[in-house]
Amino acid sequence: MAKPVQTRASVSIGSGLGEARMLELAEKASTNVDDAAGRIRLETRGPHATSFSVRDHVEGREVMRFDVVTDRSIGRTTARTAITSFQVKEGGVAALVPMAKKKLIGFSAYEAFLDWYVSAVVAEDRDAIVTLVDGKD
Repeated sequence: MAKPVQTRASVSIGSGLGEARMLELAEKASTNVDDAAGRIRLETRGPHATSFSVRDHVEGREVMRFDVVTDRSIGRTTARTAITSFQVKEGGVAALVPMAKKKLIGFSAYEAFLDWYVSAVVAEDRDAIVTLVDGKD
């Protein structure tokens, strides 16, 4: 079954910063997100990856999960984000929309995180190389 196009949204950042710092900046970015769609919560952190969830403001239920994964090679760190689980809008007219066209719940909070994260890394490393996949049709 086709997944919604928005699930492809991600950022890849190549930087001279170390892995630990790249993950610290991801955590910092998550605390800055203030979005009507939900709040971002740190779930787990390891030496090469951090997992976050987007939770709705009312019940605190998880509506999306994404990871920031780092890799160090030849003096550069690459950090990549990826949506690992999600919920889509259901019911009414949305039930008739094909899966690839459905909208992810909490997606605007994830987009805000990407903006904050890129800004934080670029503020510390002006030579960072950023590749953004927007996840739009």
